[in-house]
Amino acid sequence: MSVLSKNTNANETVAELFRLSLSRLGLHNIPVTPVNYALVYCYMSGDDLILNEKLDHLFQTPELWTDDEAIRLFNDYVCECSDGSENKQGAPWLRDELLATVTTILGMMVDLVGKAAISNTSLDTHMKHLSQSKDPAEILKIAANIVEETQTFILQTSKFEESLQDSTMEIKYLKHELDDARKQATIDALTGLNNRRGFDTTLQSYLDSYRASSSKFCLLLIDIDHFKLINDTYGHLVGDKVLVGLAKVLFKQIRKSDYLARFGGEEFAIILPDTPLDEAFVQAENIRKSIEKLRIKHIKTGQQIGQITISIGLARYLADDGALEIIERCDNALYKAKSSGRNKVSLAE
Repeated sequence: MSVLSKNTNANETVAELFRLSLSRLGLHNIPVTPVNYALVYCYMSGDDLILNEKLDHLFQTPELWTDDEAIRLFNDYVCECSDGSENKQGAPWLRDELLATVTTILGMMVDLVGKAAISNTSLDTHMKHLSQSKDPAEILKIAANIVEETQTFILQTSKFEESLQDSTMEIKYLKHELDDARKQATIDALTGLNNRRGFDTTLQSYLDSYRASSSKFCLLLIDIDHFKLINDTYGHLVGDKVLVGLAKVLFKQIRKSDYLARFGGEEFAIILPDTPLDEAFVQAENIRKSIEKLRIKHIKTGQQIGQITISIGLARYLADDGALEIIERCDNALYKAKSSGRNKVSLAE
């Protein structure tokens, strides 16, 4: 039994993914480069459904699989550093490390295949000589050679599998670092909520998926009333505490399926999937009322800050809406809520 067969199911799965990835590259006549290999490995693992859809399209039209397209997909979906920024949570460094690791694995695989071919050829020669020899001493010598070469090959295979395990752990670590970098790039540092970048990406994915269905979703834009006055009166530290407190209340009020983000400044956004307008209005009202109950004290003096209220604009998805259209209608509804007295929910027209 080989060393690989004694490993955990996880390592067996990784080794199988390596094999399947190479087979997939060969099936579609795609060059075995580190970037191509990394893309197909992610495809075989099934971790990113959006990436898989794009690769399925390329598999069906292999003439579109170019080095530039592969690098673009690698940057966008494996490293998420397509803008080339060198300051995005260290993502370019991680990408280089991942490529180096994949290159090493490919080299080990090619090396192992070569050794296996040599071993098989040598074994065939030995077996041929064995069948022709009648000298016991010669037979024992041939048998000894077979055992020695087999042990050598097993040792080489074991070393490869150990290196493969080390490389697998390194890839897992790098992937974890990339995931962290990706997460940090879409998380608001102050509130811990999704940020505007994450919101824009998620909203577009909703727009893309809902166009093909009869379901509807709604969007809420929330603005803290008189927030500038809070900052001017109590200072920005208190203003930050208000933002954090509001974020916690909003997070408690939303459903698991809802998407909450800090839209910018004192504004927040919530996407309500599969929610008709009347239900969205009830949810918005519940959120508004819960904020009315929020009480925040001054950090140094312990003095109670005045009542915190919010205004909410509500818009439902309309056929052929783009991101700009639904955000603009929702923002107009928010403006109507603020201009008509604040602390209320207004519906988009």
